[in-house]
Amino acid sequence: MSEPLQQILGTAHTPLHRHLWRTLVLAVPIIVARTAVIAMFVVDTVMVGWSGERELAAFALGSAPLLTAMMVCIGALQACAVLVAQGQGRGEAAVVGAVLRASLVHALLLGALVLVLSAYAENLFLLTGQDPGLAAAAADVSFLFGLAMPLFLVFVTVNLFLEAIGRPRAGMVVLLVLNAVNVVLNGILALGWGGLVVPMGAEGAMAGSSALRCVAAVVLGGYAALVVRRHPEWHLSGVGAVRVWAGDLLRFGGAEGRALRRLGLPMGIAQGIESAAFSTMVFFAGLLGAAHLAAYQAVMSLVTLAYMMAVGTAGATAIRVGRAVGRGRPEEVLAAGWTGIAVSMLLPLPIAAAFLAVPDDIVGLVVSDGEVIAFAAAAMAVAAVMLPFDAAMGVSLGALRGLGDVWMPTLLQIAAFWILAVPAGWLLSVHAGLGAAGLVGGLLVGVVISLVLLAARFPLVARPTNPVYGFAT
Repeated sequence: MSEPLQQILGTAHTPLHRHLWRTLVLAVPIIVARTAVIAMFVVDTVMVGWSGERELAAFALGSAPLLTAMMVCIGALQACAVLVAQGQGRGEAAVVGAVLRASLVHALLLGALVLVLSAYAENLFLLTGQDPGLAAAAADVSFLFGLAMPLFLVFVTVNLFLEAIGRPRAGMVVLLVLNAVNVVLNGILALGWGGLVVPMGAEGAMAGSSALRCVAAVVLGGYAALVVRRHPEWHLSGVGAVRVWAGDLLRFGGAEGRALRRLGLPMGIAQGIESAAFSTMVFFAGLLGAAHLAAYQAVMSLVTLAYMMAVGTAGATAIRVGRAVGRGRPEEVLAAGWTGIAVSMLLPLPIAAAFLAVPDDIVGLVVSDGEVIAFAAAAMAVAAVMLPFDAAMGVSLGALRGLGDVWMPTLLQIAAFWILAVPAGWLLSVHAGLGAAGLVGGLLVGVVISLVLLAARFPLVARPTNPVYGFAT
């Protein structure tokens, strides 16, 4: 390794191989947990696809706006992990507990808001020109998704907290078990296995998955309660804790709630910008016909599953950068950030190779219709190119979030996705006639531009003299 690179990635405090090891040890359980969250949607997509093209189209359309809302909320709540990591780095135990209380308050409020909005999904679908019958079926899927959102966001918050304090495996185990149960539930509710119920297709799949998300919140919450009892310095349990919780609820989290909103709002907006761009492509696909919509949904389900490696690595990178900021070690900040970005580009390469080598076989796991497979296979080639760049973009965002830099990355995301990616997707898919492949091509444009801008910003913000440095603190 060259001396300059060693100076960037390895530091006097920590050599390069330890940065890699610490990133992977923290990232792998997070990757598995995030993959398990999306795996529910992928399994739902696959099994609903067995019910027919129409059911899959309803599931895709109904999931799209709620997935965007969910990702916005998760993006906002990721501030919990950053603030807890920085508090731990500074040795401020009371802040750790206060951040969790504030985050849970916001999780419940955000979940309730999404639930209310899900009741009006059919109006949105009709406004975008969707077929009335498809819009009605998709709206039922949206509402079932929304019912579980408050408790699911509680699960997300508790899981982020546990990851930030170095206990990332609990959420992973809970989700892996529930994913196995989800396969059986889908078979019974969506496909009518065993003749226990009439097959309910898309509605049945979403009903089962939503119920399991609520179970996940209860189980992980119980585990977290056992953990916090061993840490009275967090002021999360014991004598007087009820009064503290009630006070934070009435004050929307108090000072930590304000810090959470200051950091989390732009993080949620940034996540929403990207997710909304992906969901906008769903509406474009719907205008192209059910086959293109099903093809795009199949490809993006696989891409999203692969992207969970980036989400996990980004979470680990944000936590490690946040801890380094809290400890006052700027050289460790750079090393943690660049290590995460490098790892993120390497991890998806085997999946990208598989996308290129056997696209028909992979898509065939999700859908069986020949026309849909043909459209999806063409889009898979474009998706293969996008995977490593998309991963590096996500981790670059994570590194910047660990520093507390949130507003400028959000503006850069707006420029990359809404000024470039969405128009490019429209032109390539509708006007150039490339269909689903054109939609993914538009996303590729936005991803590459966003990566270049974010990666260039990271070393600039990582200087302690930069006023943005450690903004969350």
